[in-house]
Amino acid sequence: MGAGGIMKFHIFYILFIAFSIISIFISNSQAYAVEGIWRDYESMKELVKDIRNGDKDDDKMNYDKFKDSSVYKNAKEDLRRCIDLADKVGEKLGDYEIVRCFENTNYFKEKYVDGNNENVSQQEQQNETNQNQSGAEEAVQQKELQLTENNSEQQEQQEQQEQQNETNQNQSGAEEAVQQKELQLAENNSEQQGQQNVTNQNQNQNQTNDERKTRTSESNVGSNDGCDPSYPDICITTYSEKLSCVDIPFRNFKVLPPDTHGFDSDSDGVGCEG
Repeated sequence: MGAGGIMKFHIFYILFIAFSIISIFISNSQAYAVEGIWRDYESMKELVKDIRNGDKDDDKMNYDKFKDSSVYKNAKEDLRRCIDLADKVGEKLGDYEIVRCFENTNYFKEKYVDGNNENVSQQEQQNETNQNQSGAEEAVQQKELQLTENNSEQQEQQEQQEQQNETNQNQSGAEEAVQQKELQLAENNSEQQGQQNVTNQNQNQNQTNDERKTRTSESNVGSNDGCDPSYPDICITTYSEKLSCVDIPFRNFKVLPPDTHGFDSDSDGVGCEG
């Protein structure tokens, strides 16, 4: 390649770079212009006023950037929905669509249809209906879940109450058994006490009878009325028939003459020696 060829190549390369720079500058200028239609506004009313007056003009607005702007966020919800719908049904969002939504928020619901030739308003109503049905089903499911939880809690409480009742019954039965056993022991002790009292009474009665017999015997021994004087330590009545040692319970007693009954067989003064 000669010097002329190299020179031409350099000129072409320089022109290409210059063209690229100019293209980038134009694109940035356009982007700035697109962004500039709304960037200085806070109120949708002021923006619409300037669009109507021809001060602002952009038939292909960047919806994503516009949606992040303050003027969009400050607008009412029904106006935002209309703008959103305008972007969906058209290829691009234009400034005239902003004006139409500002004038009538139901404009695109009434005029446009979706890809299935169904009215957009009807479609949104159907979506809203589906959402309501979904919400209703979710509410029913939530209610059923709540009822299930309540039933579970009631069942658990009932089981706990039954267990408590069973425990109380067992405790009551145990206490009743203890009381019954204590009552039985008390009755047994009462019977034993009664038997002991009867035994003591019998013993006392026997002792009383023995004491009476002893007193009677002593009285008989100590008394000389009707007693044979031959036997001063005991009382053998003078009117008794002929007796022997076998007939009386006394032994080794004093005998004085005449020894009416012959108790002193060896005449040593002691009768019925045993």
